[in-house]
Amino acid sequence: MNQTIAAAAPAMDPKDVQRIIIGLMAVLLLAALDQTIVSTALPTIGRELGDVQHLPWMVTAYLLSSTVVTPLYGKLADINGRRTTLLMAIGIFLFGSLLCSLSPNMYVLIAARAVQGLGGGGLMSLVQTVISDIVTAKERGRIQGVFAAVFTASSLGGPILGGVLSEHLGWQSIFWVNLPVGAVALWIVSRGLMKLPRYERPHRIDWLGALLMAVAAIVLLLAINTRGAAVMGLPLWAVYVVSAVFWVLFALRLRTAAEPLIPTGILKDGVIVRAILVSTLSMGALMSVSAYNPLYVQLIYHMGATQAGLVMTPLALGVVGGSILSGQMMARGKGTGYKLIPMIGLFAGAVIYAGMAVIGDRLTLWAYIGGLFFANAAVGSTFPVATVVVQNAVERHEMGTATGVMNFFRSLGGALLVAVFGAILFGELYALLGGSFHGALSADTLSRVSDPARIYKPIFAGAAVSMGLAFLALWSMQERRLRSHEMPVAKAAEEATGETLSDADFS
Repeated sequence: MNQTIAAAAPAMDPKDVQRIIIGLMAVLLLAALDQTIVSTALPTIGRELGDVQHLPWMVTAYLLSSTVVTPLYGKLADINGRRTTLLMAIGIFLFGSLLCSLSPNMYVLIAARAVQGLGGGGLMSLVQTVISDIVTAKERGRIQGVFAAVFTASSLGGPILGGVLSEHLGWQSIFWVNLPVGAVALWIVSRGLMKLPRYERPHRIDWLGALLMAVAAIVLLLAINTRGAAVMGLPLWAVYVVSAVFWVLFALRLRTAAEPLIPTGILKDGVIVRAILVSTLSMGALMSVSAYNPLYVQLIYHMGATQAGLVMTPLALGVVGGSILSGQMMARGKGTGYKLIPMIGLFAGAVIYAGMAVIGDRLTLWAYIGGLFFANAAVGSTFPVATVVVQNAVERHEMGTATGVMNFFRSLGGALLVAVFGAILFGELYALLGGSFHGALSADTLSRVSDPARIYKPIFAGAAVSMGLAFLALWSMQERRLRSHEMPVAKAAEEATGETLSDADFS
């Protein structure tokens, strides 16, 4: 019978914890900044490499590789420890960034982005796993709020930085900038995590299960991102069938493998399943509305592209505000009551999106921005709760696996919801244009529609349904008391020093 290995480590004091958190923030900045910088520089890259046709594959390649490896990183963290696995992820990400900066053509750049995604796929889930090792479940909500601020800063500053770098220093510089940030993260993480206590068991990786899951996810994401185009000569319906077949094979492998890639106990736990549903559905609503919001603002409120981009600022602040508020409430509570804030938020968000589906085009610009601010705050309030609830429901040696599984399904499910909402939007547009629509969604195309706001109503209605289902999932989820009496850092320190430490020493 396998037993958990709790490797003793040198005692950690609050300064050690602070250094680790700073290092983890650098890791998150590395992952988040890369995405926002690249999105701004895409036109420049396509123009200078003379290949605009394959430009979307830059984004798709990263999405595919980063999504499929996320649960694998969680498993590796439970086997080899957080420090080794996180250093490996950062190293692969930086190696991929170097390859991107040296790419002579679009094909090499796409391959390099896939390599970069192999590292980037582990950054977020591993950071969340390390946080679970150094602070209690109650305090994790507070830390998640701080990390949300990092993502907001990158979403606001990344596009500007990407534009400046690509315009004045060349598009290669947007990848070079990862190297100094990554070097700082490597240095801090390498030193700081030496004291991290280890809670792991000897595991075996189910490589067959990993392969089946990877193929199923890649084929599904390919179908989603082609938006109706054939994949490798196959019609779209056939691609979805292929993906479904591999998902069935993966499910069968989970039932028959001696040690499956995803422990069946995790998927049988109703609390974990509902927390993943809440995170996935709310993320899908956020991604769907955000993807089409700039064009909506340009069309309905007659704003320029720059002004429309500025409208996104308060919306990003809504996400971080909701995350911080929810995290603070978790930290100040007594281990229960953490469902209240996100439940209120999800209900209000569903009402707001439903209202926009009915009268959105009659709202003033400030009323529209205010509505989306509160709806985004509702989404943000679910992030720390979902993460902490999943981690609180498993044993220490399964923390990395559970966190990786949550991030995997959230990314995959969010992408799927965006595709579904997008298909509805494009179908509505196709009908309004009398079957003559064959191009990309643009302001010029929408100018031919007599009632352009109509095509966005399904997006808002879909977001309302998604938020409503997330509310029901959270409402039906059992509220287990968050662990606050057992802190890994304190435990390791007690073993090393023989002294008893309290939670106050780490607050």
